[in-house]
Amino acid sequence: MVKSTSEKNYLVLLLPLLAVLASIVIGYWPIVEKLAMRWSNDDNSYCYLVVPVFLYLCWEKKDHFRFGEFNWSWWGFAPALASVLLIIAGELGSVESMLYLGLWGCVTSLIISLYGVRRSLLLAFPLLILLFIVPMPPYVNQVLTFKMKMAASSLSVEMLRAVGISVLQSGNILDLGVTKMQVVDACSGLRYIVSMFLMALLVGHFFVFGLWRKVLLVALVYPLSIFINAMRIFIAGLLAINGYGQLNEGVYHDAQGVIAFLVAGAILLLVARLIQKIGTARQPAIRRDRGGRPAPLAVAVLITVFYCALFGGSGWALQNMAGTLVIPERTKFDAFPMEIAGWQGRRSYLSKEILDALWADDYVNASFTRPGQANQLFLLIPYYEYQGTRHTAHAPQSCLLGGGFEMVQSSTRKVTVSPGRDIDIGLLVLQKGELRMLASYFFYERGRVIVSPWENKLYLMWDAFRLRRTDGALVRVELTVPPGQDLTQAEKMLTDFIADGLWPLLPVYIPN
Repeated sequence: MVKSTSEKNYLVLLLPLLAVLASIVIGYWPIVEKLAMRWSNDDNSYCYLVVPVFLYLCWEKKDHFRFGEFNWSWWGFAPALASVLLIIAGELGSVESMLYLGLWGCVTSLIISLYGVRRSLLLAFPLLILLFIVPMPPYVNQVLTFKMKMAASSLSVEMLRAVGISVLQSGNILDLGVTKMQVVDACSGLRYIVSMFLMALLVGHFFVFGLWRKVLLVALVYPLSIFINAMRIFIAGLLAINGYGQLNEGVYHDAQGVIAFLVAGAILLLVARLIQKIGTARQPAIRRDRGGRPAPLAVAVLITVFYCALFGGSGWALQNMAGTLVIPERTKFDAFPMEIAGWQGRRSYLSKEILDALWADDYVNASFTRPGQANQLFLLIPYYEYQGTRHTAHAPQSCLLGGGFEMVQSSTRKVTVSPGRDIDIGLLVLQKGELRMLASYFFYERGRVIVSPWENKLYLMWDAFRLRRTDGALVRVELTVPPGQDLTQAEKMLTDFIADGLWPLLPVYIPN
């Protein structure tokens, strides 16, 4: 069957677009795989729906936007270059979210090149929705989860007391007398707060007219999530106090989460209907695409070659970057001493599951005790020959050694490690019920001592360009604090261990 001339022309126009999309997918395939792995996490499962929703929002404009008319504008070059630089910086600094933002930027820059800036603005809302393919960074996850968990726990306590139930709150632990409940991360609301923001934007798009109404819906998400989860904890408390604690576990617990999400969504829809009745709500006029001047075929080919070379070349360079870095020689942790500053240690080994999540090339993990002291020290130093995404030191706040402990306080302390030399260490006060723990940490990388995870990422990028090195380690020392011991005394024990015993050993095993 012979194709018509118009069909042939359409295919000719479509081939450059397919070539650019193929260069993005092939060049950045490892990033796409990492993104899929992040989506598979329960907290980010909503991301699977983002691309279909984006495509539907574009299809919704089919009668008003001329998708088949390509301008092949040069204006997409600047955001494309910025996106590639963002991806490179994200890989060098081991910041996964920058990789995914860069991937979104590549798609956005392609759309700007296809339709020009003016026409692309008509697709601003679908592109905003597409931004939700980027999962929330783990460190932001941890901080936001902690705050929501505390807020939901406190509100649920007031609800339980309002119906005559005596309850004592200690952080995220609720003591009901007959039983205790721990408000874990899954009950914090974070698992669906991001999808709630997505839902609020979509509800505002489909059911609400007027900017202030849309903004109000989005602003409602955070307090609504806290309230819904407080209600969930309140109901869990009622079940526990009346002998139905088994309904708070396993599949019943998961079902409670689904129901809570559906109730929150229903409240958003109800609020949307109510605020739509306030004042005058006129449906905005439809903004139609008036098209643009199509570019000559030679320009389309030239822009296509540029994009394919940019995305494909940078993707290839990223995949081979680790092989170009300098890996310094060092003494392995096998010889690390188990007697430090009067503390006697016992080495232990992490499970394969933990090692796979730690991504370290070498590590020492040990617990230390000292005669006459009830305290116990835990030491973990993972070392990385090079660092990149999914092969880097975790942010300490999102990977606490003392599992189940909650962060009560976070601060920075100066420790004198030698005459005229002070270093900064991060210090966390952790608590689980009556148990307390001091957790200290710092990054020891290429001669620097760094506390801030973000400052560490910046130095990773800088040293990758300047020294072609990204090796380094995360030093973590935790000290249990027995009941009755003053925190100041415990802190001195911890810092003395670091300054007098640990610090002189570090340069032996971690290159400067």
